[in-house]
Amino acid sequence: MIKLTGRQMTNRKTNEPDLWPGGVKRMDEKMARFVSAGKMFQKSAVAVMTTAIGTVFVLGGASMSAPKVQMTAQYTGKEQHGEAERGAPAIVVAKGVEKLSDVTLASSTGKLQDLFERIGYKLDGVRERGEVPRLFIASLPADLKQMRRADLRKITFIKSILPLILHANELIEQERLRILALREEAALGRRLAPKDIAWLTDTADRYGLNSLDFEVLLVRVDIIPPSLAIAQAAEESGWGTSRFAQEGNALFGQRAYEAHRGGIVPKDRPEGKKFKVRAFDHLIDGVKAYVHNLNSHFAYEDFRELRASLRADIGHIDGYALAGSLLRYSERGEDYINTIRLIIRVNDLQVFDAARLDANFTRDPGGPDA
Repeated sequence: MIKLTGRQMTNRKTNEPDLWPGGVKRMDEKMARFVSAGKMFQKSAVAVMTTAIGTVFVLGGASMSAPKVQMTAQYTGKEQHGEAERGAPAIVVAKGVEKLSDVTLASSTGKLQDLFERIGYKLDGVRERGEVPRLFIASLPADLKQMRRADLRKITFIKSILPLILHANELIEQERLRILALREEAALGRRLAPKDIAWLTDTADRYGLNSLDFEVLLVRVDIIPPSLAIAQAAEESGWGTSRFAQEGNALFGQRAYEAHRGGIVPKDRPEGKKFKVRAFDHLIDGVKAYVHNLNSHFAYEDFRELRASLRADIGHIDGYALAGSLLRYSERGEDYINTIRLIIRVNDLQVFDAARLDANFTRDPGGPDA
């Protein structure tokens, strides 16, 4: 029978966080790209779709079931509404957790808002039913900063990143459920299959452990409350308008110190410093790096311990309470924590902690969002 121990590994390279927020030693870069919601084609051949907001090319052949939302029509050749803009952000249609398809969507906040309107995606509906469409946007619109109304800019930002955060949490939950199942098998005295032992070993390594201990591993393999992730992304990226968010899909201000890592040099970087702000191909890559960072870096041990206590004591993870454990996330310390909690409270973000991705998303009627 497999012997499990509780010894945690120390940081492999340095005792200093390699970024504010902490560094990601390793992340899955195989993740599919991007997102879109809409009518999913029940075809195994390549499908080409179009909407009123631009050309949407769906590449790939996985069979997909159609949700309630109907926003697209099959179309071949050039789009009906003009050529797609150069440099357009990509989005993808996601049926399940793992398989996504490449898609292209013309860029502008107006077209993005039109997409939200067409599929009936409203925050009021999310608050009421907890349903969020599987709409994963690769990059934020370049003209987001030009939106005159700050409230609409915030709404657009939240609706853009909430599905990404929920998707990243889905992947974590899948891992967590498998660990729980294997823990039960081991507790019953059953011999674990070699493939399961190998998976556990690899998972422990990815999360910064050098030995297998179910309890220690479960403390690390857990979700990040959407309220907390949204608030941190909003603060670090200026609600998606910062240079790092626009040029590098970087919402969380993660720093890279290794010379081989790509990134963006801050204009106000102190003389003699060599760090960069990590850049990502797509928003989902940055979200996953942020989640993995909090779940693996030694600087956030207090965060993980509090999260485990909240899960055990009250049955759910409170983003507002958990924000208090992020003293080392920013050089601002307590001031940063107060700011994150203020963003959560003022924008009523805690309601999104109960949200879930739903392929059968219920369309909301027309009208303003709030």
